[in-house]
Amino acid sequence: MQQRNQHIFPRWREWRTGCLLISLCAALAGCFPSPPVTPPAPAPGLIVLLSDGTPAFAGVQREITKKYPRQFATYTLGEESTYPALRKKIESANDVVVAVGLPAAQLARGLSGKKVIFCQVFNYEEAELVTPWMKGVAATAPVSEQFRVWKTLSPRLTRIGVITGKDLQELMEKAQAAARENKIRLDHVEARSDKEMLYAYKQISSKIQGLWLVPDNRVLSGDVIRDIMAYSVREGKQVAVFGQELLSLGGLISAETSSADIAEQVLTRVRQAQETSGVPGAPVIPLTRAVIKINAVMAKRLNLKIPGTLRGMVYAP
Repeated sequence: MQQRNQHIFPRWREWRTGCLLISLCAALAGCFPSPPVTPPAPAPGLIVLLSDGTPAFAGVQREITKKYPRQFATYTLGEESTYPALRKKIESANDVVVAVGLPAAQLARGLSGKKVIFCQVFNYEEAELVTPWMKGVAATAPVSEQFRVWKTLSPRLTRIGVITGKDLQELMEKAQAAARENKIRLDHVEARSDKEMLYAYKQISSKIQGLWLVPDNRVLSGDVIRDIMAYSVREGKQVAVFGQELLSLGGLISAETSSADIAEQVLTRVRQAQETSGVPGAPVIPLTRAVIKINAVMAKRLNLKIPGTLRGMVYAP
């Protein structure tokens, strides 16, 4: 028995000593103040500059209002004669500027001493909008998601075309990568006008199964869009469009952006701008979501079966 206790007591003493040391450390810790917690920097002042009052632009402004933690000023462009006074008013404020649409972005680019975030601008490269103090958010839904859904709907799709104006290098690089990922060949043709675009489409239509129609107003007009869609329906070509309203003209799938997603990415850039002297990062950051709809009537006409995974995307006008 005595031998057994000799084994037990040393262990008890070690445990007791350990408890005392832990208690002592806890007591000493209470004698020292905790390191100060640095509060987050307050949100910077903001000015939202709208090119006009169209729903697409106003929708972004409303979403920014929902998400931004403080009030901000909103201006909508009017007659060009009012631009100098508006420019002076914006320059007098110590705020980050969010320019929505190309006219607003072009005006904002000429502001002095401002950090500018642009959005809803498709051909920003041609307009030379990117500078150390001015960066943007993509104007198109994620291409990878568009092509993934298209390929899922049409497994035999192997070659498509896209016709645009010049200076869309970044978008085309992403599109080519997304096409390769889905085992699709993407033929890109540049045009200089809407009539030239229609001619180019008819020239390449025999080589492609479908057309990826992008919102490039330099080569698109209402009349040419209708002509392209009518020609595609006659020739049995699949067309991926950029707006649900084009599904009624014969589009197979549509991919749109959401105002909420645009606003989220804009405010990400605003926070980036707050932390540095300019606007850091890539010239344009991508959007994260695509609102995709499928025209069941055209799918049936093209002998395409909508898989169960895509049923939730069927367009119901």
